[in-house]
Amino acid sequence: MKEHTQQALIDRILKHIENGTTDCAAEERTVATDDYLGDEHLKREMEAVFQRRPVLLAHSSQLAEPGDFVTEDLHGRSVLAVRTRRGKVRAFLNVCRHRGAKLVDAGHGTASNGFSCRTHAWRYDDEGTLAHVPDQARCFSPSALAERNLFQVPAQESHGFVWVGPPQAGPEVLTGHLDPLDEDFSGYRFGDDTFWAGERLTGRFNWKLGVEGFLEVYHFRSLHPDMKKYVFVPEVALFDRLGEHVRIVAPKRDIRDLRSAPAYGRRLRPHATLVYYVFPSTFFFVEKRHVTTLRIHPLSPDSSEIRVLHVARQDGLVRPDTLRTNISLFTKVLGEDVGAAESIQEGLVTAPQELLFGRNEAGLHHFRDTLLRVLEQDEHPRT
Repeated sequence: MKEHTQQALIDRILKHIENGTTDCAAEERTVATDDYLGDEHLKREMEAVFQRRPVLLAHSSQLAEPGDFVTEDLHGRSVLAVRTRRGKVRAFLNVCRHRGAKLVDAGHGTASNGFSCRTHAWRYDDEGTLAHVPDQARCFSPSALAERNLFQVPAQESHGFVWVGPPQAGPEVLTGHLDPLDEDFSGYRFGDDTFWAGERLTGRFNWKLGVEGFLEVYHFRSLHPDMKKYVFVPEVALFDRLGEHVRIVAPKRDIRDLRSAPAYGRRLRPHATLVYYVFPSTFFFVEKRHVTTLRIHPLSPDSSEIRVLHVARQDGLVRPDTLRTNISLFTKVLGEDVGAAESIQEGLVTAPQELLFGRNEAGLHHFRDTLLRVLEQDEHPRT
């Protein structure tokens, strides 16, 4: 994060604390219950939103060495990403080009000699090129094999994470997607950090309820009992739109100490949690010595999967007990957030009503503005 941006955010926070204010939307907003229900809404969102934007696939340290790979199911298609001998990350559809068998079953690993299909032993190198076909001379003409390399998927390594585009999209889908975050992320070399195992949770809630729950701090003290020894400044946060994305700054109480500190050189990260929301459903929770990423994946209109990944800085690893405690607390709080989303989903069916977003829930307004614009653009594309 650039120095002037960091100092401006600190000044805004201190002014809010002094005045008893917070970032707010211009007015309240209501959202119809039907927006969280029904197959038609989700089908439209999948086609117009999820299937047209990059997805956070992995942390770079999961693909640290040549041959390291991960596989992931993205919108019903299995994707294979690998670090090549040239040091680049490539991604492919995880399907053999012979008869369509799944090429790799493991979720991660190392393939020093490329990838072989267990059905007929066709082998591909780390660039996705067909490298060996058993009994090739007798069974297949050169022309029949000429276009049988793996189907490539757009992939990009940025800020220490691996992003892949929708399998049916071209490489241009990755162009500019994270540009609005570059100023902020430029100061964080996530790629130098160490990956810690994450987890997956499945909950009975619409994906939008999950996103909205992480875009406000209004619920902190009431929903999370372990926050009785409250480290955050109550109900104060900054919300900034960064293109389609959002930056949230949740200040901790000790940020007040910066009032008497010299203006130049003050640091935001030790005194606040920074949350970066990448549209449509990915979050980065940036703490002092570690980062947690969270991605919400729709399964049905009323169910979603949350995929979590923890990344620890080297100076955080020297205090592993503290790191484990922080991650354990995050996991507990996440469970409470999932429970709240499930409760709302149930309430939508029990008592249909318009949901009310307060002015203080500015992140929700940003999200809804973006989602509506994207859906309207899909419905009425420019010619």
